[in-house]
Amino acid sequence: MEKRALIAAVLSIAVLVIWQFFFALPVPAPGAPVTTTAESSRPPAVPGATVPPAATEGASAPIAAAAKEEFRLITATQDIRMTNEGGRITWWRLKKYTVEKDIPVDLIPEQARAAGFLPLQIEVANEPELTRTLATALHVHEMTDIPAYDRSGLGPGKRIAFTYADGRGLVVKKSLDVPEDGYLGRLSFEITRDGKPLAATIISASGLTEQLGEEAGFNGQVEGEAVLHDGSEVLRMPAAKVAEMRVYSASNGTPLRWGGLESTYFASLLLPPEGDRELAVTLTPRHTAPPTDGRKVTPLITAGASATGGGVYRIFVGPKDYALLHSLGHELDRVIDFSRISLIYVCTKYLFLALTWLNGYVGNYGWSIIILTFVVRLVFFPIMYRSSITMRQTSKKMTKIQPRVKSIQERYRKMKKSMETNRQMNEEVMALYKKEGVNPMANLRGCLPLLLQMPIFIGFYNMLAVTIEMRQAPFMLWLHDLSRRDPYYVTPVLMGASWVLQQLMTSSSIPDPMQRKMMMLMPIIFTFFMMNMPSGLVIYWLTSNVLGMAQQFLTNKRADQLDAEAKA
Repeated sequence: MEKRALIAAVLSIAVLVIWQFFFALPVPAPGAPVTTTAESSRPPAVPGATVPPAATEGASAPIAAAAKEEFRLITATQDIRMTNEGGRITWWRLKKYTVEKDIPVDLIPEQARAAGFLPLQIEVANEPELTRTLATALHVHEMTDIPAYDRSGLGPGKRIAFTYADGRGLVVKKSLDVPEDGYLGRLSFEITRDGKPLAATIISASGLTEQLGEEAGFNGQVEGEAVLHDGSEVLRMPAAKVAEMRVYSASNGTPLRWGGLESTYFASLLLPPEGDRELAVTLTPRHTAPPTDGRKVTPLITAGASATGGGVYRIFVGPKDYALLHSLGHELDRVIDFSRISLIYVCTKYLFLALTWLNGYVGNYGWSIIILTFVVRLVFFPIMYRSSITMRQTSKKMTKIQPRVKSIQERYRKMKKSMETNRQMNEEVMALYKKEGVNPMANLRGCLPLLLQMPIFIGFYNMLAVTIEMRQAPFMLWLHDLSRRDPYYVTPVLMGASWVLQQLMTSSSIPDPMQRKMMMLMPIIFTFFMMNMPSGLVIYWLTSNVLGMAQQFLTNKRADQLDAEAKA
């Protein structure tokens, strides 16, 4: 029995050996991949991606990168660094615009990078956990050249495309087209789960910093401000005033032509999606940790395009260059904050257009400001000349009758003070003025030319403060940037001195000593006020003062001639 069992065991082993030798599959070499029947039925994975071992039945194959990676998209105008972790942008630099020491401007603030709120990040409505997953998921990316855009006229450029799928039905696709030599590109995204579109927002701008470098000049710059154009007016909201997430769209009462974030000189704006769909821009305040070095930072907000399932948008990320923005249409040039008051807006805009036209011939914005100031003074000269002559003649008449006015005032001062005595005194003084042909209100008309010039002054200020054409525009010698203050305060001191001389030429005909003192005090106050103003604005005021002195010389000469004729 034991013998037969042994023989059976030997025969069984022999059968197994013979089967293995002639009929079994070859054993794979060490390290070679093994493909099972279940795996061989899956679609092929994206090159460079890893495929998790299991996927939901009927769902798309998982798509994810094997490792974290950073890379850059570089064109003639932009340098964009990205990471496949979340498929996001970590810096967005404009190569033709620099801060100190030739460092390109970076439109993404450090606090946005530290907090992880970055452009191209997708946030799913009411699903914070899925949003966090997408921010860390390793997307597969592909960068391609675009020879030309179809029907858009945007020219050749480069495209970066990101794809991610979790293998359980969620699929995310997004891409950014960047023109080779320009700033108007295309942004698209698509997000579905089990083939159904999800409501989501793709961040287009985060913070939008304004890098001013050292010696900024004056406190007029803004950064990280929300800006929206509803077709009639431009709405601006500082970051500190965006208290909660809000969607701006036609269905919410704000039909947008464009919207996004701005700083003083740069903007990131979304334009409506291609086709008939409306533009929906979401503004979201972000909570970030304060910097460890104690620096004050602007509250962070993000802007993004919101849609169900995704969309295709035009996106402008670049300088607030008037000629460029005007050429792109959609009233994009209104993102330049000339003013929020209509009269000042018109003055600033047309002063700027006149200045840039002059600069096309002169080639130096400093000299262009001087020439434009001369033209402005020439336009106002007839009004100012007549007003000055009238003031001079009125002052002389007032000086002549001043003793009689004081006599009347002394007489009534001895009486008991009452409303009736004051009324009688004023009536008697006015009767004297009428008899001598003196209009005491004529001196007030002398303020009219100054009031007429105030919109011009404010227009110059706004133009120099907000136009990127003035940014880093040199004049001569030590003035290397007309949008910043004079580092040595030479021009403000010269401006103050010229104003004092002009007042001395004017005040000699003013009889009231208190009024003369006030006139002399004004140049001193304005000199301190103008110390930290843009040097271009100080050059305008200095030039205006010098021309005013010449005008006052002519006025005094003509007034003396009239006095001589009157005596003759």
